[in-house]
Amino acid sequence: MRPRIGNTLLLVVPLTVLTALTFVPFVWVVLSAFKSETEIFGDALGLPAQWRWQNFATVWNEGDFGSYFFNSALIAVAATVLTVAVTCPAGYAFGKLSNARNSWVFYVYVLVLTLPFEAIVVPIFYQMRAMNLVDSRVGLVLVLVAGGVPLGAFLMRNFFRDLPHELVEAATIDGASDWKVFLRVMLPLAKPAVLAVAVFSFLGAWNEYQLALLLLIGENTRTIPLGLVQFQSQYSSDYGALFAGMVLAMIPSILVYVLLQRSFTRGLVAGAVK
Repeated sequence: MRPRIGNTLLLVVPLTVLTALTFVPFVWVVLSAFKSETEIFGDALGLPAQWRWQNFATVWNEGDFGSYFFNSALIAVAATVLTVAVTCPAGYAFGKLSNARNSWVFYVYVLVLTLPFEAIVVPIFYQMRAMNLVDSRVGLVLVLVAGGVPLGAFLMRNFFRDLPHELVEAATIDGASDWKVFLRVMLPLAKPAVLAVAVFSFLGAWNEYQLALLLLIGENTRTIPLGLVQFQSQYSSDYGALFAGMVLAMIPSILVYVLLQRSFTRGLVAGAVK
């Protein structure tokens, strides 16, 4: 019994310490959002003498964060919905349909995952410019969906492959078409994987900076990451407001992950252990 307790402590203690260390930067940012510049540089991890809620008012009003939030939310939600809508049937086809199970198309999807962003950034820009989608939310959404579909299809395919094929056979014998089997039988069972793809897509779209910097030029289409950089350049001396902007940018990502954490984890490990 004692060796087991000792082994557990050897595992738990280092993990607890590492977890605490990973929270230090997060705590520093949150506390700094309520401090003045003097307190930020004087006592980084101490509690603020006076909680400066005006830092959030400054970044929201003067930094135009309301517009940035709207753009980021619109782009992230649209990209997530479209990515899920494409990857679910694609993953089902690759995982269950006999004529697509070993298709070369799936291996092209996997190959796309290995491409570095730098290798495709110039073609992306010229393609969007040819389609008159530069400085357009629609253009960024389409690029985000195209980039998220390969990983999403890969995850969905692995999940559908591990579901019993007898369910498909039974529904087919009852006269159900492929679409009915997918929508009424298989898709409800794939909820954890669907939510995992949705979380990946939302977080990727919400935090996207390079593609947004490439495609979104005007002030009206700017997203949260671009807005933070713009705010930093204009209010470089107001560190309290800058940290407040960082906290506002983190809130949606944290909420999405916390609310969907359990289903997200189940979707990632589904099929790993039978």
